[in-house]
Amino acid sequence: DSGNLTLTIFDDGSKVDEKNLGSILYGSGVSINTTNLKLNHLNPNEILFVIDYSNSIVELDEGNNFAKIQLN
Repeated sequence: DSGNLTLTIFDDGSKVDEKNLGSILYGSGVSINTTNLKLNHLNPNEILFVIDYSNSIVELDEGNNFAKIQLN
């Protein structure tokens, strides 16, 4: 198990929120939903969701820990 993971959310590089995800079993898939997210910018170009932003979990592939939404 991964230990205590967090989801960090950014809009145009500014940190918006951080949510505790608890632990996730290695190799498992997870769906995460967020609603009514208050952003820092009125019209951001990009919203970035990052799991383990502090890089506290040792992994073979760190490249699959984020999802990016391009808005403009």
